[in-house]
Amino acid sequence: MRFLDARSRTNSGRSGFTLIELLVVIALLGLVGLIALPNISGVFKISLSSSVRELASTIKETYNTTMMTKRVHRLVIDIKANQFWVEMGPTQFLMDTEDSKRREERLTRGMSFKEREEAEKKKSESFVIIKGINKGKRPLPRGVSFEDVITEQNDQAIVEGQAYIHFFPGGMIEQSMIHLQDNSSHKATLVVQPIVGRTRVYDRHIPKEEVFSQK
Repeated sequence: MRFLDARSRTNSGRSGFTLIELLVVIALLGLVGLIALPNISGVFKISLSSSVRELASTIKETYNTTMMTKRVHRLVIDIKANQFWVEMGPTQFLMDTEDSKRREERLTRGMSFKEREEAEKKKSESFVIIKGINKGKRPLPRGVSFEDVITEQNDQAIVEGQAYIHFFPGGMIEQSMIHLQDNSSHKATLVVQPIVGRTRVYDRHIPKEEVFSQK
């Protein structure tokens, strides 16, 4: 009986891991993590570059379509949903300015909620989504997101809701900046120039003052 007890205790001691074995396993896991993290970061950077190229291509195609159809178009960027698409509008369209916004606010001040809702709906119905460019709404890849959008019509960066960049039949585009980022803190900036549909691309965050001060 004593012999059996001793063998049982010996087998019991060998059934677990020793401290050295645990340290080796932890070290191997750490090494795998160090190798994997740069690869994950690289994947995000590739996705960010792909998104930038697709946006630049969309802007150029929207410019060309606007010139051919002679109708106002706009690039819609849904910052929260991380989607973008193109809408077609009328042949003429007046941009909102600070003065026009104040006038509209005064006009709608005496309206009921239902009347304001109907007025806003009528205004938005002048633009319809087109599927000829990007086949409708395009989501950004996983890990990539819109940081903000800056246009000439807004003093502050748009960080939520929807942002609009307008294209006019005369060949003019609303000068704008689109900032993107990924989960590995890579940054990118698209600067939409006001003529010929060109987009300058930077692999860093470009501040507003660096672009809109050049007039």
